[in-house]
Amino acid sequence: MTFTPLEAARLLDTCAAGVVLIGVLIAETRSMGRAIWLVAAQAVLLSAAVVGVGIATGSAHLVLGGLLTLVSRGIAVPLILGRILRASPVRVERNPYLGPRVSLIVAIAIVFAAALAVDSATLGGSFDGSINAPRALPASVAEVLTGLLIAMTRRKGLSIVIGLLVFENGLALTAFSLTYGMPFVVELGATFDLLLVVVAVAVYARRMLTVFGTLSTDQLRNLRG
Repeated sequence: MTFTPLEAARLLDTCAAGVVLIGVLIAETRSMGRAIWLVAAQAVLLSAAVVGVGIATGSAHLVLGGLLTLVSRGIAVPLILGRILRASPVRVERNPYLGPRVSLIVAIAIVFAAALAVDSATLGGSFDGSINAPRALPASVAEVLTGLLIAMTRRKGLSIVIGLLVFENGLALTAFSLTYGMPFVVELGATFDLLLVVVAVAVYARRMLTVFGTLSTDQLRNLRG
């Protein structure tokens, strides 16, 4: 049984919808542990979409890129963030700039706004000149904006990093929905940069815990001149 381009397009649309739904859940949750694994679930869906398109088009570099995404974003990054969280005395985002209900409403509004703004766009390529995934681009734009919402409305450093990871997942989905394939070396470079950022975050988080005893960014305001 073969995996056709039409089935791959449907898989991409389905995974993109799942990524957006998880992004909305991350915007609503205040548990940093739950948010970390929700980000991992996003990476799994993103990886499944890339691997599916790679199999349907016979592109080995897409399959490798999808597997690399699974290992790095779906396994390595969540494990590193989970280790940081276990060292922190605070596991829940408290007193964010937007409450859970307001964040949920804004995230849902972002999804609808992105769908209205980008749904009719004709950007991007297709699998064979005629088959494409029309819902992937609006979903990816919504995910980028949702990531910015999360990063801008949180106080804890780890929560801000989670928002940036959601933002980065949205960027990756946007690039893929526009091109339906990136060279493996590009994905390898992006993954390497992401891992470097997460390692740097782990170092600074440990330093913040040593000096301040918390990952709250409010403590950093005292350092301003």
